[in-house]
Amino acid sequence: MLPDEVSVLIVGGGGSGLSSSILLSDLGVDSLLIERRPGTSHMPKAGAHNQRTMEIFRRHGIADQIQAIGMPAETRIRSTWVTSLGGSDELDRRELFSLDVNGEGVFREIFEKDSPELSAGLGQYLLEPLLRSNAEDRNPGKVCFGFELTRLFQNDGGVVAEVREVANGHVHKIRARYVIAADGGRTVGPMLGVSMVGQTGLATMTSLYFGADLSEYVTDDVVVHWFVGPRFGSWTGGALVKAGPKNWDRHSETWTIHLMIPPDEPDAQNLTKERALTRLRALLNLPELDAEILGVSPWHIESVHIEKSHVGNVFFIGDAAHRQPPTSGLGLQSAIQDADNLAWKLAAVIKGWANESILHTYETERRPVIQDNIEYALFAFQNQFAFEAGIGLIHAKTPEQRKAVFLKYLEDSPMGRTRRAVGAEVFGTGRMELDPHDREIGFHYEEGLTIPDGSPAPLRDPMGIAYTPTTRPGHRLPHVWLNKRGNRLSTHDLGGIGNFIILTGSRGKNWCEAATRLSGQSGIPIESYRITAGGDVGDPTRSWAKLSEISADGALLVRPDRYIACRFPTATSDPYETLERALTSLLKPSAAQTNVHSTNGGLGVGLMA
Repeated sequence: MLPDEVSVLIVGGGGSGLSSSILLSDLGVDSLLIERRPGTSHMPKAGAHNQRTMEIFRRHGIADQIQAIGMPAETRIRSTWVTSLGGSDELDRRELFSLDVNGEGVFREIFEKDSPELSAGLGQYLLEPLLRSNAEDRNPGKVCFGFELTRLFQNDGGVVAEVREVANGHVHKIRARYVIAADGGRTVGPMLGVSMVGQTGLATMTSLYFGADLSEYVTDDVVVHWFVGPRFGSWTGGALVKAGPKNWDRHSETWTIHLMIPPDEPDAQNLTKERALTRLRALLNLPELDAEILGVSPWHIESVHIEKSHVGNVFFIGDAAHRQPPTSGLGLQSAIQDADNLAWKLAAVIKGWANESILHTYETERRPVIQDNIEYALFAFQNQFAFEAGIGLIHAKTPEQRKAVFLKYLEDSPMGRTRRAVGAEVFGTGRMELDPHDREIGFHYEEGLTIPDGSPAPLRDPMGIAYTPTTRPGHRLPHVWLNKRGNRLSTHDLGGIGNFIILTGSRGKNWCEAATRLSGQSGIPIESYRITAGGDVGDPTRSWAKLSEISADGALLVRPDRYIACRFPTATSDPYETLERALTSLLKPSAAQTNVHSTNGGLGVGLMA
């Protein structure tokens, strides 16, 4: 039976909805998830999970589970651009360029330095069951597939939802304080009259999921093959990706190929399995390939975001809030990061130690990041068309003309070497799509639940690759490996789920005492740590001392989502009063809560909203 009342109703059981359920359970908030489908996704889409997402999963004990069943690092090192997998013509099976990707190869040392987690490779058809299992373990009986939302209305007490059981048509009425719309934009947005704005119909794609033995034609370390050849152009090429699920090297049992559908083939997106197999064999140039088409999924490339990130007590996350080209892999990652930003704020309000007004910062913080990601992903998609220009194909319209250009590009001559050198420069710009390190972990919140200190933001790499760690308010807490009682741990491992943390240095005892006192009196969960060369939390390489941007008696106040709330470079005359003021400014606890604490000798009028 579904409950009659719940704190948070989650509509949608994809990656963002299931993640929301897990996060809320770990934060001690009761929730109910409903999903109209009977089960999770059957297509291996959205398979790259960046370091920031993996840090979130690490905090909730899921990162190791993902790495255990996902692509081993050695099987996802390179992306390569090829003319075909098969064939015996002089232009068949030629590699045009390859690039180290996913923070591997030449990027491995840099990526390892900046995060406790490496990126992961695991398609949604494997990720979603893992997330569902974790969500069900944490919240038994309240992760419900086969239930659809049919009606939703808001009143002063929150939200009332009517939910229909798909199997028998039985309707349940559920009262919730808040709703998270993680339904891909199919239901809640239209019900509330909220529209998407932006560019639609940019391109039509079809993803083919198939089983085949391609081990004769590929290598273990390549994760994506991009096809650029004399027989097809940008609108008729594709990208081939390993899909596992048991073997992730060249012996992968299944694969996905993403095909771009030309504008003049309007019905090509409605491929039957027979036509899909024909198209697959033609693109790979393997006319006798023994392959089984397991799934055909048409979709459209869009660059859109919702008009409002929330309407009353209803909050939109993931594809319900924004949809963008898959280039740069920021779609599902942004969705899970939406959930992380929202969940701790909902918990703070529901538990009574923050005013409901902080929920408005979900939009204040996430919207600029999302709009930036959408624009970046769109440009990365458009940049793919530059690769043909790098080869010299701009004016080559027919297969014969394209073949002549490829022959010149690959010939062993001074001009051939010049063409390949120029092509390498152009293909190399693919780093912005395939290794956007700064885009993944360097985004920040300029406004919202932070207290600016007047310092300028570090200049960001325009290519989105080089990341500059900083403790400036609104930025992600930099990662450093520390030592605690002989165990190695990251700065991201300090503090429990849902807790603020104070980080200070060898002379920061007063900050720690103030944090303990303030937490006890206010109910706001705060932990404190002195990070020193030889202290309880050690900094053996002095890396934290170099990155913290505070003195030994200064302090950082870090949010539950591990973003810097405020920075105190040096000691203040009264750390307790300083922290009290900061948290009042950030959380604005309600007058009722303040009065309770003031009668107990607590925070008094200092925490009045």
